[in-house]
Amino acid sequence: MPGWLDVWRSFWSRSGHERARLLRSAWHAFRQHGAAPTANRMRRSARLAADRDAENARYAQWCRAHTPDPRALEAMKAASARFAYQPLVSIITPVYNTDPRWLHACGASVVAQAWPRWEWHVANDGSDDPRTLETLAELAAIDARITVHDLPENGGISAASNVALRAAAGDYVALLDHDDALPPHALLRVVERLNQVEIRPDVLYTDEDKLEPDGSRSDAYFKPDWSPELFLSNMYVCHLLVARRALVVEAGGFRSAFDFSQDYDLVLRLMERANRIDHLPDVLYHWRKVPRSTATAGGAKPTAHLAGRRALQDYLDRNGVEGSVADAEPPGFYRIVYALHTSPAVSVIGPFNAHDQARLRAGTSWSSLEFAASAAEATGQLLLLLNPAFEPQSPDWLEALVQVLRPGVGAVGGKLLRADGTVEHIGLVLGLDGVAGRPFVNAPADHPGYFGNARLIRTVSAVTGDCLLTARDTFTRAGGLDGSLGREAAAIDYCLRVSERSERVVFTPWSLLRRRVPAPVPHVGGDDERRLRARWGDALARDPCYSPHLSTHVLDYRVDA
Repeated sequence: MPGWLDVWRSFWSRSGHERARLLRSAWHAFRQHGAAPTANRMRRSARLAADRDAENARYAQWCRAHTPDPRALEAMKAASARFAYQPLVSIITPVYNTDPRWLHACGASVVAQAWPRWEWHVANDGSDDPRTLETLAELAAIDARITVHDLPENGGISAASNVALRAAAGDYVALLDHDDALPPHALLRVVERLNQVEIRPDVLYTDEDKLEPDGSRSDAYFKPDWSPELFLSNMYVCHLLVARRALVVEAGGFRSAFDFSQDYDLVLRLMERANRIDHLPDVLYHWRKVPRSTATAGGAKPTAHLAGRRALQDYLDRNGVEGSVADAEPPGFYRIVYALHTSPAVSVIGPFNAHDQARLRAGTSWSSLEFAASAAEATGQLLLLLNPAFEPQSPDWLEALVQVLRPGVGAVGGKLLRADGTVEHIGLVLGLDGVAGRPFVNAPADHPGYFGNARLIRTVSAVTGDCLLTARDTFTRAGGLDGSLGREAAAIDYCLRVSERSERVVFTPWSLLRRRVPAPVPHVGGDDERRLRARWGDALARDPCYSPHLSTHVLDYRVDA
């Protein structure tokens, strides 16, 4: 844990705006919790800041290696002229009294696009700042592909976006905020992907980062491939978001009732109609850090959090899904609590003696439990592989697992802590530290993970056999467990067979268990590793739930510079 000198250095390394925010936060914490908890919080914040600075330094190195220079950009442009598919991309941007500095920079990034077939529809949402109006006129004069649509009065983000959408003629639309920027190769890389796949996606999203006030790049978010569960927990796809224009129109465009989370609401409706949603693993969007922007502080727009929660509830209601949306931490994170009208029998499979069984029943609110030494002896509709060494931390731990085992989900795993209270399992990552690694192992129990993924229900490639819930029917269709493999290897093998059948494996942090006594963290090696590699080959080398730009040698989602 950093000392006070580290805290002091970290504090003075921040911008004036950031120092003021930290002081307000520390004062608020002191008034609520007192001196000692506030001091611990400050030291932990200093450690996180130091980790963030180190990651940004690695990211700067990544940028130097992966950002096309002018010569590479020219070569990409020449190659793109030979693409079989030459779509027009319509960029949509609502504007209201935007600072000319950022609007000019935004426009410059559009004009600099290496892909030539674009049009930019800028919807002026009743701006009355003369500087903004002057800047919009300048932008319209720069390039014939730029059109400014003047609305007579301020109608809000969605109303303005719909004006731009109605004017758009592109095959695809790309969403760009008024104070953000695109790298020069953004649209070209998107079109390149559209030419590489046999079935073109209806929706495509990319990785993103942030622009500091000095223009440097930071806080890169290297995202997983499409995860419905993660998306229902957080609007992680965000930027750059590109969608087939006809589908956006069919879905009804943008809805003013969900302003400030209108993109989230839109994608919730698109996912109901899309045949394919793709992730392009490249940083093709720059959020600009300006005061009061979401890029500067996730809590800067509480209205966005509330609108997002309403959009999620509306999604559940219109699809006839009984459930409610609860807040998670921080703002912008949610948990869908699905209604359970039945209590299917759960067969707990593991070496449970009478004392273990009594202890588990006492710590579990789920009534329909039976214990079996193997799946062959079990009679329950649901099968739970469970290590008796783990103890539930709340009575509803099993209910939290059952809730997530919904249509399309083949297996669910919970959050496991070590005996000392640190993280042991938040889902496995294939190819990490061998066959499959455990990210953030030994981190504090409340560690947020990578962009909050330790706090969110999300798709993973595998979960541990120490806590794995699956339906009996799924278990039978997938061929059950390979009894010749150890517990960890057998669970990984089973999860891969579940995924092979187009069913998802899901992690939920809302089911929490803890080891009673210290024990080594499970690791696959020896014969088990050789057999899994022989059986699954390349599937173990590329985890779709983990970015190829992140290291496979360390356990903290570190950028692979």
